[in-house]
Amino acid sequence: MRYLLSHRTTYAYASAVDSAHHIAHLRARDFPGQKVSSIGIETDPVPALAAQHVDHFGNLIDIYRIDKPHTRFDIEVRAEVDVRFPEPPPMASTPSWEEIRAALNGNGFPVPVEASEFVYDSPLVPSVSALRAYGAPSFTAGRPILEAARELTSRIKADFEYHPGATDISTPLAEVFAGKAGVCQDFAHVEIAALRAHGLAAGYVSGYIRTVHSKDEIALRGADASHAWVAVWCGEQAGWVHLDPTNDLVAQEDHVAVAWGRDFSDVSPLRGVILGGDSHSYGVAVTLVPTD
Repeated sequence: MRYLLSHRTTYAYASAVDSAHHIAHLRARDFPGQKVSSIGIETDPVPALAAQHVDHFGNLIDIYRIDKPHTRFDIEVRAEVDVRFPEPPPMASTPSWEEIRAALNGNGFPVPVEASEFVYDSPLVPSVSALRAYGAPSFTAGRPILEAARELTSRIKADFEYHPGATDISTPLAEVFAGKAGVCQDFAHVEIAALRAHGLAAGYVSGYIRTVHSKDEIALRGADASHAWVAVWCGEQAGWVHLDPTNDLVAQEDHVAVAWGRDFSDVSPLRGVILGGDSHSYGVAVTLVPTD
């Protein structure tokens, strides 16, 4: 599936910002199953300095410095992306979750070294005992890892209410779980915590899900904004499988991935430091339209 993507973010400030530094995770990345044909980012004001880097996780980041007074900051990315995530393996063919846990532990020498760092707590996904208990019914003895993770994904979709405004990025994970409501980033953090509590590797993926433009299409939660889901390590042969707990899906043709890390704090679409500005408001507009 080929998509045209537009993501525009606007900040409006109550008073002039004298200078600003911004870091953006907005460039969709290439990987098996996704190819970025073209991409461009425009900002207003035009920055005095613009640089690109690759972060620890292989994500593409843009760094901007604006050194003239401004009361508004606009940044827009436009891209053309081809997506066809690999077909997931049959669930029953994947190793048991205990085998994967043992490999990730490795008695101190894990076999998949790059995956092993996604087993541990991260800033927004600390250990929460209630989430280990919540995940336990899915992780019965000897169960194939993808079958267990897939059931956990379905249970989160069924048990949690999609409710924009119920949480924000500062809402602690334990509070999200207690309230059983939130948005895609919350559901991703819940699933990541439950997986890691069982010694498994789970990463946070930021990106987009297709925008619905027809009444005949299924309405997918999280469209028209940035979206988030989970990548779970299923062993050397299956690799990372992307699961969307907000929509109870295996990510394939409906999703475009931008960046991944341990949790949202690693891949925030836009963050920075400003001098001045007082209060501010912001808006985000996303479209992901298939061209096929």
